Amino acid sequence: MRSYALILALLLVDPVSGQSLSDAVGSAGGGGGGGAAELLLGVMNVLVHPESFMNDEPVAHSRDIESRLYGGIGPTVQAAALTSVTGHAGTKVFLWPGFRTELGASFTYRDRLMLTVNGGWGAHGYAMRSDTLLHSLYHSNRNVELRMAWHTLPRRNVTRQWSFGVGCGGSFQQADDRTTERDGFRSVITAPQLIRPYFATEIGRFTATGKDRYEIALRYVKHLDPAPAWTGVSSFNSTTATWQASDDHLALMMRYHLGSRKTLGTAPVRPAPTLPASMDTLPNMACKRQRITLKLWDDAEMDGDTVSVLLNGEPALVACGLGHKPVKLRLDLDHGHNQVQVIAHNEGRIPPNTARGIIRRGKGREALLIKTTRSRGELLVLVRG
Repeated sequence: MRSYALILALLLVDPVSGQSLSDAVGSAGGGGGGGAAELLLGVMNVLVHPESFMNDEPVAHSRDIESRLYGGIGPTVQAAALTSVTGHAGTKVFLWPGFRTELGASFTYRDRLMLTVNGGWGAHGYAMRSDTLLHSLYHSNRNVELRMAWHTLPRRNVTRQWSFGVGCGGSFQQADDRTTERDGFRSVITAPQLIRPYFATEIGRFTATGKDRYEIALRYVKHLDPAPAWTGVSSFNSTTATWQASDDHLALMMRYHLGSRKTLGTAPVRPAPTLPASMDTLPNMACKRQRITLKLWDDAEMDGDTVSVLLNGEPALVACGLGHKPVKLRLDLDHGHNQVQVIAHNEGRIPPNTARGIIRRGKGREALLIKTTRSRGELLVLVRG
């Protein structure tokens, strides 16, 4: 059978001796699933102690859109459905573990919105008790997915964010079948060739690790095609059962997004202009966003007004002449108090320098009237919470 065949294994036990043939099988009283249990223990160890592989190097310069490569792995749980049973009334199906892997790229906009494109492979485990026999199978498929996630606002000194995402994609499986006969037990499993669309929802936690990101997400995958992924007929003693599954599953995914540092320019840094002797303070404003937009223009007679803008003492705009066309600035705020200073280099033909401004800090906008002279500037304090 090829490496990407849908049925990985159909594992049986001897109903007389009740001994396991491998870690994945056992009698109806227990003994199966040891390999899956070890996988789950390893996953939980990484969940509890992720710091052993996380990159905590600080990044002072971030891009508006961060692109990262990522890989993910996690356990899944799913169950088959019994469609018909004749004979022994004790026949039943169980939730059974499996796992999935992902590999792709993520694009994050200002740590708020994230678009992910990925491909994946998974093995979904199923188990059913037939009379006194517990037998299991693992069914594999491949998938491609496009996912959009929204992250909550980052807070000061908090590196974790909640994430809410939805995704759509398609799963691909090859036709396969397997027949097993042993000690009176007979099982026939059939999987057709299918391409099935699916929809996924998830909620998770994002952790900032320097330029990288670490994510834990609980997700549910629902296929839109009602056709079963596989169908099996098992018979043992006086019991015959038909069971099938859709590969819908619940998964706990761990993803590590590997980022890259921003290349800093080599252009010389312009010196900050000299501050005036005093500053007039405008009313404080509260802001939850990291980035705000400030527009300045001269809506009166153009008389050569020239101003500079400083954010927390660093020049954001230097010696810019104001006209009727607005000058647009994008300012990245720190947590807490941020000072935006507007100072004049001249007083034009008609002093003082008078400029109109609009500041966008999330919902809505605030209009500003800024008056500056050579000896007095304007100070705006923005408090980011």
